[in-house]
Amino acid sequence: MVRHHFPWMIALIGLFAGRVVAQLIQALAPVPWLPPFGAWQGSALPYDLLVMAQIALIAMMVWIALRVRDNAMSATPQQVRMLLVFGGLYFGFMAFRLLSGLTVLSDNAWFAKSLPAFFHLVLASFVLLFADHLRNRLKQQAEDEDGATHD
Repeated sequence: MVRHHFPWMIALIGLFAGRVVAQLIQALAPVPWLPPFGAWQGSALPYDLLVMAQIALIAMMVWIALRVRDNAMSATPQQVRMLLVFGGLYFGFMAFRLLSGLTVLSDNAWFAKSLPAFFHLVLASFVLLFADHLRNRLKQQAEDEDGATHD
């Protein structure tokens, strides 16, 4: 029941990894059919540090997704709540960044860069999927325990 999150997590990892590869291509051997390097860069973080952090993030996301696939992750209700709040705030703020950058704050460079904002939505979605998996796992564990006490 709780494994239905895995394919969606893999899709989000694929999207984010594609973003990392696309910017790397534009850094090393630019091609005309991808947005220019600067369109992918949404922060003042030097690119070499950014790409190392992104690779580490992808590795962590793959590890989490594999643990979700194997149903080997658990959390306390407080941890799940914390992930849901963090993921919700992250998603909400990045949705605001994207929408306002496309409209009223289009003159502000940080808001106007839609690619980084979109991929932050991808990351926030991963956090929310992970939190939902953990929440469902808690429910399943509670149902299993309740069933065991009534046998």
